[in-house]
Amino acid sequence: MPARVDTTGNLQTDLGFMAEARDLAVRIPVRPWPNPPVGAVIVKDSEIIGRGMHHGAGSAHAERVALAETGAAARGATLYCTLEPCNHHGRTGPCTEAILEAGIGRVVYAVADPNPQASGGAARLREAGVEVVGGVLTELCLDLIWPFVCTDQFARPYVELKTATSLDGRFAGPADPAGRPGYLTSEASRRDVHARRRWVDLVLVGSGTARHDHPRLDVRLADDPGDGPVAAPAAGVVAADGGHDAPLNRDQWLVFHADRNAGALPADAEGVPVAVDGRGRLDCADLLQACGARGLQAVMLEGGPNLASSFLAAGLVDRWVQYVAPALVGGGPTWPAWISNEKASFSLTRADRIGPDVRLIWDRRDFAATLDLLTPGEAC
Repeated sequence: MPARVDTTGNLQTDLGFMAEARDLAVRIPVRPWPNPPVGAVIVKDSEIIGRGMHHGAGSAHAERVALAETGAAARGATLYCTLEPCNHHGRTGPCTEAILEAGIGRVVYAVADPNPQASGGAARLREAGVEVVGGVLTELCLDLIWPFVCTDQFARPYVELKTATSLDGRFAGPADPAGRPGYLTSEASRRDVHARRRWVDLVLVGSGTARHDHPRLDVRLADDPGDGPVAAPAAGVVAADGGHDAPLNRDQWLVFHADRNAGALPADAEGVPVAVDGRGRLDCADLLQACGARGLQAVMLEGGPNLASSFLAAGLVDRWVQYVAPALVGGGPTWPAWISNEKASFSLTRADRIGPDVRLIWDRRDFAATLDLLTPGEAC
């Protein structure tokens, strides 16, 4: 699709500075949920003179941070922002008004604001005579805020399912006689998983996975600032089988258990009671509600086919990231016979190669259709 760029702008220049703004949003110290991560840069005479990132609810928006850093030099400059500047009175006031007061001459943004209460900033700026270009670096910038978008601004916690399987659908190979952990996928895939963990508040495994792997569920393999927020996620075990003592290799972790049976918890674990559904399993929706009550707005499911199947059957998985190793295992854990696909409908967003493995990203809300909806004009 051809890109429409105004006469004062250069497509490659716009793409480059928008990438700088996105890089700022990626490097925030903490996850900003329930707000989206946003980055902004202010450019004058082909030089960045101001930078800003949003740190979360109640803090200044990225545009205002960049404007404060720039000061009077902002007059006549170009503002690049990964999200359409807001146009409503929230905790910090409309960013559009701050942009107009600063005398910014041109605004370039990636995707339209999906929040109807905050949208309309582009139109407001154009009405005031500011040159506005939208739709630059849209796919990468939408992916950055996808948890915010696909949950309708966190109407409930975002759920990302990660599975790592062989070509024949096994989650692990036969048990190692020496009890050593075994990996189906490559280190490159595992590093990618650790980078994705940086964007969630909680990593969950089932009690079977906890007993078998004794995992750390940390972010040790993703140590580059460009991998995401520095703050590591919390870790938790879903004790659906009463396995309250299932250990994690962490100083602290959560144990989600049936509210009718508290059981014996390890000294370093904190229990979180969860209702039981009609089949006698932990209610996935109630578990997410308990997460939200604790401020855990983004959850990654990592461990075990039973845990994955429960959330898939409940229709509560927003994004499914599959890592497939080029191997036939022939044995080991696989999908349970009771898995239901009634509510598990996904569209393929991306397919790529990581090392020798294949990574497939599936979304419950159609990513391409959402991208079209939030792309102003032609995408660049």
